[in-house]
Amino acid sequence: MFFDGLGLSGFLEVLGILAALIILLGFIIVLTTLILGYFLVKRNKLLFPEVFLYIMDNFHPILLKLCLMVGTEDTFYRIGIDFYNRYYYQPFKNAERKVLILPHCLRDIKCPAKLGINGVECVFCKRCPLGYIIKVAKENNYEVYIIPGSTFIKRILKEKKPTGVFGVSCYRDLFYGMNYLSRKGIPVQGQPLLKDGCIRTSVDVEELITRIKDNR
Repeated sequence: MFFDGLGLSGFLEVLGILAALIILLGFIIVLTTLILGYFLVKRNKLLFPEVFLYIMDNFHPILLKLCLMVGTEDTFYRIGIDFYNRYYYQPFKNAERKVLILPHCLRDIKCPAKLGINGVECVFCKRCPLGYIIKVAKENNYEVYIIPGSTFIKRILKEKKPTGVFGVSCYRDLFYGMNYLSRKGIPVQGQPLLKDGCIRTSVDVEELITRIKDNR
């Protein structure tokens, strides 16, 4: 075999070199991400977007663990969401079949809407902002879905085949949703909730409406 000629010491030396190379690669990835993240957050500049996209799409678990050493989980998600919004802004705006995904947790606790095959079917009772958001989105050529879970999202993607997806959710779910869509090559935009949870959550409706109209 190949390692028979090397002997134990030679084999360990090769392993040591490989380990050093892996550590060096990890250091380069982290350093690159920190530099690009700094310019994105502090100077409002998106440098080397293709590099940032590749790192964010493929190495986010490592980056999250490192971010937890110096900051919070939400800080990482905010940076990731901000990046995806900037990177996909124009491709999403040019998309012909846009879908708006809204979370069912925005509903009023006494919501009379029922769950149907395409998610929660709003009856526009005006007890929550969903009816108004849906109305404006449809006027701007979006298909709109209020979904209770990820299973609905995957089915919508498979059946509707949107060329652009706008999601509203808590920071964690929004980041992972945008990351999933980005790896599939689908332009994405996201709006985080102001207050998350399972019921009575909230979103900046004015900002969301402005973005929906801007990205039509």
